[in-house]
Amino acid sequence: MTRHIWLASLAAAILLVGRSSNSVAQTVENPWSVQVAAGIVFPTGAYANTANPGFGLAGTLGYAVNRKWIVLGNFNAGILKGEVGPDWNLYSYFLKLAYDTGESSAKWRILIPLGAGGVTFAPDSDANSKTYFALNSGLMFQYYLSPKLALTFDGLATLVFSTNEIGSDTIWLFPLSAGLLFRF
Repeated sequence: MTRHIWLASLAAAILLVGRSSNSVAQTVENPWSVQVAAGIVFPTGAYANTANPGFGLAGTLGYAVNRKWIVLGNFNAGILKGEVGPDWNLYSYFLKLAYDTGESSAKWRILIPLGAGGVTFAPDSDANSKTYFALNSGLMFQYYLSPKLALTFDGLATLVFSTNEIGSDTIWLFPLSAGLLFRF
C-alpha cells in the first residue's frame, strides 16, 4: 500500500510540474538529455555484512518540463562482491522528478532528484532474483563544458524495501558516479 501512495504522489507531482505557472515555465532550448555514468556502489547496514562495494553503470534519459523541473528515467546495473556468499548483480530503474537549483546559463548546476522504482537483486550463483520497491534521492552536480555537454557527479541514496531473504527489511545503497550529459 505504501508503495502505491509513493508512486501516486510522484505521478501527481509530475503532472503538477507540467502545469507550472508562466513565471517558471520558460522554453528550454534543448529539453532532452542523455546521461551515461560509471561509479561505485556502497551497501550499508546488515547487507554490508554480506556484500562489499562494487562497480556500477548508469544511463538516464531526461526531459526538462521547464527550466526548473526535469523528469528523469534512470537505469543502473552494478555488481556487489559477496563477502561470505555469492556476488550480487543489481539492476535498478527509477522514475524521478528533479529540481534544478541553478540558472540556465550557469556553468555549475545542482539538481535535487526524488524518485521511485525498483531494485532487482540477482545472485551470481543461481537464477533466484528478487525485485523490491525502492526510493531514490540525493544530489546531482553538473558542470557545463558547452550548452549541450556537461560533466556529471552524482551522490545518491537508494532505500530498498526488501524482505529478510537478503539480510534486512530495508537496505540502503549509496551509488557515487561520474559521467557525461548530452543535451538535445
